[in-house]
Amino acid sequence: MAITNSSSKLWFVLQATVWTICLVMVVLLFVKPEIGLHAFWDVLIPVAPALVALLPGVWRNICPTAAMSQLPRHLGISKKRKMPVKTHGWLILASVVLLFLIIPLRHTYFDLNGPATGVFLIVSTIIAIVLASIYDGKSGWCASLCPVHQVEKLYGQKPIATVGNSHCSECSKCVTGCPDSTPSASPHLGGKVWARRAATFGLIGAFPGYVWGWFQVQDYATLSEGLANIVNTYTIPIICGVATLALYALFISVPLQKRKVIDRFFAAAAISCYYWYRIPWLLGFSQFDGNGMLIDLSDTISPTVMTVIPYVTTAFWVWWIALKRNGLRSWMIRPPNAQNTPEPVGITISA
Repeated sequence: MAITNSSSKLWFVLQATVWTICLVMVVLLFVKPEIGLHAFWDVLIPVAPALVALLPGVWRNICPTAAMSQLPRHLGISKKRKMPVKTHGWLILASVVLLFLIIPLRHTYFDLNGPATGVFLIVSTIIAIVLASIYDGKSGWCASLCPVHQVEKLYGQKPIATVGNSHCSECSKCVTGCPDSTPSASPHLGGKVWARRAATFGLIGAFPGYVWGWFQVQDYATLSEGLANIVNTYTIPIICGVATLALYALFISVPLQKRKVIDRFFAAAAISCYYWYRIPWLLGFSQFDGNGMLIDLSDTISPTVMTVIPYVTTAFWVWWIALKRNGLRSWMIRPPNAQNTPEPVGITISA
């Protein structure tokens, strides 16, 4: 189904709104770092995992980096090279490695340094645009090197709704196994490339422990203090990630279709760990003084109430991601195929 004019206009308005908000955030990161940091790390980022899990198609449509990465294609300046499946697999692996490298740096650098966060966002956007100017469609960034992409496929296996695709009016088969339009897309989607399979195994298995371990480390007030504790910043998440990875490895011989059920429990564990800590932290209930706090309500909300909230969110995510039955549903409506567009060289496996 092609995008209708009315839905296209709606998505354009939403994209422009989100892009403007994010541009203001980036400016604030340089001129008013305290406000910019709170807006980005304590407002935008805490909402993102829930949006990815419930409405991944909406997230993919309004992501400002995604919108910028599609500019070369819309302006007609992209070379539109077909990305080989093997290259795509290695970029997927690189994206997972980047994710695991970036997350702990929040404690040592990004959470308390507005300009550093701003530069990181700008550089990421430039890389996305450069890759999209070389490769076709979303293959350069959104479906490969973006550090969030595999998390999208991990969390977004049961979307509430399928939405229109605001970036693709026709399918050019830019990647093997389109994550946007494959029903119940999972991290296993794509070609049988060693790098991709390693990335999938590592992310699903290690992510719950890595997320839990991240919340056992405090933010450091200065760069020098953060660098002095850089080993500790990485050690705890890595140890915890290896522990859950070892647990996941016990199921490696389980057939893929049955293992996807296990995958969903690991996905539920990861997002549950995030909100178990993140919501209390936002409201001033961190075990570390002021870590990740948006507003201090520790004197307003009863500690008993705050103790209950993580159990409620955990129950919801386990039900939604791991237990709830739902029909096969894709993130987005598949656009019509463009003519004379061969598949990338490779083999597609099930979602």
